[in-house]
Amino acid sequence: MQSLGDDEIDQRLKAIWGEVRTTPAEKVKQITALKKRLTRDVLQTGSLVNGRLTFQKNCSNCHRLFNDGGTIGPDITGSQRTNVDYLLENLIDPSAAVAKDFQMELLATSSGRIVTGLVVEENELAVTVQTVNERLVVPQAEIENRKQSELSLMPEGMLQPLTFEQIRDLLAYLSSPSQVMLPAIEAP
Repeated sequence: MQSLGDDEIDQRLKAIWGEVRTTPAEKVKQITALKKRLTRDVLQTGSLVNGRLTFQKNCSNCHRLFNDGGTIGPDITGSQRTNVDYLLENLIDPSAAVAKDFQMELLATSSGRIVTGLVVEENELAVTVQTVNERLVVPQAEIENRKQSELSLMPEGMLQPLTFEQIRDLLAYLSSPSQVMLPAIEAP
């Protein structure tokens, strides 16, 4: 729809959906390079258990999958998880398309504090913001400035510290049709 070049349609799309932008060339290059390596055959060799462990360590604080994980970000159980393009685009450029329900807000308070997160509740007395780490209640009287961010709460570079094998395992797990059981931990 954005390719129509109609400002009115662009504004309505942004109001209904949220922020959508083109992925920068550098990130397109990363997506393309990984996609070439992550063929269907390669993904089938991935360890679903290791993928789930990687998900728990890096993603589950915010995202929910198969009724497990946090609720700060979208529940990804029903998303396009079998589409490698979709997964890589969202992992490498999380701010390319930010749904309206997940757009962060930046609140500047009279005490000089900046609070960044998702507004989860609001009334005439206070704004409740869910940050990555905590839920904060900010009195309306203390808010000097409020701005909606075009950035996703999901940080950039989530895949950078991971090895190729970890990325393969994570994508294999994310695209699996059902939850994977973790091995039992033996007591010492």
